[in-house]
Formats: sequence, structure tokens, C-alpha cells
Amino acid sequence: MLCKLSDVKAMLGITDESSDAKLTMMIKAVSSQIQSYLGYRLAMSDYSEELHSVNNNQLLQLNAFPLRSVASVTANGVEIDDFKIIPEYARWGRLYRGNGWSGAVYTRSFTHDVVSGAWTIDVSYRAGYYLPNDTENYTEDGEESLPYDIVSVCMQLVIQRYQYDAMGAVGLKSHTEGHISDTFGDGANEIGLTESMRRALSPYVYYGVA
Repeated sequence: MLCKLSDVKAMLGITDESSDAKLTMMIKAVSSQIQSYLGYRLAMSDYSEELHSVNNNQLLQLNAFPLRSVASVTANGVEIDDFKIIPEYARWGRLYRGNGWSGAVYTRSFTHDVVSGAWTIDVSYRAGYYLPNDTENYTEDGEESLPYDIVSVCMQLVIQRYQYDAMGAVGLKSHTEGHISDTFGDGANEIGLTESMRRALSPYVYYGVA
């Protein structure tokens, strides 16, 4: 979960456990929606992937990030150790190798046009952030901890949903007092991000790598 139950309860001024189950479900739902909005999983974890490269590019794109460490890399069964973890590339899961990444390819026709790469590059690595509930590793300003911008947005959304739920106004997007005008979300997956929340999350949204 991207924020802690205890922190949300403190913000709401709740001191008993009567709302714990509901708030926990809301935190899980909001956490999942934020990760979908950002475009990748956030929890620190170990990964093993089989990849391919056909153009000898110096950057190998992994599927989880930020990249923290690499346990092993093999290409066509041969161990590779001349790679580097460069922060600006590792941020989005790109592993640098000066000699370039290449592997076996599939070809077709008499001209042997390359159709695709063979999945012969195996990488075991660690990527992601320590989440707030990881009491042993998470600190608010820790380099490998989930950025507080994301934690804060999670808390704000959960508190907003809890308050709307208490008023029977789940899905409410806007409300005006004069002549009473309520606007509700037009989809079941409406996250409810305000403009300030979008600005806070914008540095962490994955748009793909050209």
C-alpha cells in the first residue's frame, strides 16, 4: 500500500479501530489506481526477465524501475559483467552497456531481413521503492523510499473518498452551494485527482522511452 493506515487515521482524527477495514480497502484501491495512472509497479522487489535486443543499442529496457541493482546478466548463455547502472537511465529501468546489447535474431527471405530478436538475454535485478509499511527500510527522505509526493497524494485521495462515503457522495467530482450543483464521475475507474495532485505525480508518470 502506498500510504499507512495509521497516518490516514491521524489525518482524519480517528482513534478507534471501527473504520480500519474500510480504510484499508480504500488505501488498497487508491494505491492500485495510482500505480495504474503512473504506469508501473512501485514496490521494491526482485525480478528475473528474459529480454532481446536486435540493434546493438547501448540501453537495455527492463520492465521494472527504478533499477537499484543487478544480480546477474547472461546473453546467449554467456555471463555479461561490463554493464553500468547510470542513475538517469536506471530511473526508468534502462541498463547501460558501452559495447551495446545484442543477441540472436530471427530472419526471413533470401535477404535475411531481421524479423525480431530471440529472447536470449537473461537479467536478474532489483527495482522499485520501499513502501511506507516497510518499517525496516522506509524513511520519508530515503533515496530508495517511495517519494513523499506519491504518499501524500495517496493519503489525500483516501481521506477524500472516506469523507465522500460518509456523506453518501461516492464519485462526487465537484459541488457548488448556490442553486446546488453536484457533478459525479462518469466512469467506475475515476481516480479523482485534482490538478495539484496531477502536478505532484507528474515527475513519476511513465510515458515510455523513445
